[in-house]
Amino acid sequence: MGKALTTRKRVYDILEHGFDGSKTSRLFSGFIVIVIILNVGAIIVESYKPIGEMYHQEFLLFNIFSVIVFTVEYFARIWVSVESPQNDRSEPIKSRIKYSLSPLSLIDLLAIAPFYLSFIFAIDLRYLRMLRMLRLLKLTHYFKGLRLFMDVLKKELPSVGAAIIIMCVLVILSASVMYGVEHDAQPDVFDSIPSAIWWSVVTMTTVGYGDVTPVTFLGKFISIFIMLLGVGIVALPAAMLAAKFGDELRTRKQLLEREIATALQDGIITSEEQAAIEKLSQSMGISTEELEHVILNYNRHNSKPVTCEHCGKT
Repeated sequence: MGKALTTRKRVYDILEHGFDGSKTSRLFSGFIVIVIILNVGAIIVESYKPIGEMYHQEFLLFNIFSVIVFTVEYFARIWVSVESPQNDRSEPIKSRIKYSLSPLSLIDLLAIAPFYLSFIFAIDLRYLRMLRMLRLLKLTHYFKGLRLFMDVLKKELPSVGAAIIIMCVLVILSASVMYGVEHDAQPDVFDSIPSAIWWSVVTMTTVGYGDVTPVTFLGKFISIFIMLLGVGIVALPAAMLAAKFGDELRTRKQLLEREIATALQDGIITSEEQAAIEKLSQSMGISTEELEHVILNYNRHNSKPVTCEHCGKT
């Protein structure tokens, strides 16, 4: 039993520490990232009919190999999820169910589910390729910046959602106004409000394809205000996320620094304190190198040197 627990902990470290972990962890992460990138490349190249038909068997075998790799990784992550600092080892089943329902686990499931579902349901090849593209989302496991972005997006979802709703309302209102103003002058272009929505979207996003444009003086005059309004409204969600992204980084670093300062007040790092700090840094998505950098900064600005109780090193 003890050996199994040790193996599970080692596998957990390999899977979760990624490029910030041991050599084995880095090699495994690099292998998975390469497989993901090759999958996306294969899907793109396979969509070109002459090549897709010529190398159909090779593409199929590579897809099967990829699905096997991703399936093993998926179930391995569920198995070792008990070792996560956020889960309770005393309730392994509950911890595994909790992880299975997490966004990262669902992404892993979506990466392999289309392959198995294709044996049960007849799925159009075009849609199957689109679903296979979801494997790109697996990169969130190996690049912590992507994981941090997802955390920020989750926290800011109400604010971003409100900005998107406002943008949708303005699109519909501007489309309705332009339909009323331009319908008589261009009945074939602004034949309905849904048709005018296309013009409203490309105008507010400052893309302006030019395939649909107002021709009346009033329509052009109103368009000026719609375009100026669109510059601010469409950019608002991106600006909110960028600001929150920086705030989240600072907040996490400050929280970790406070924990380190509290744990190391006596100048000695005990095994319990070390475990607590590592647990906190892992849950916050902070790498081992970043953690060591924070501790070094603490030592540099702290008059009392920090000592490890096991090795006695400062």
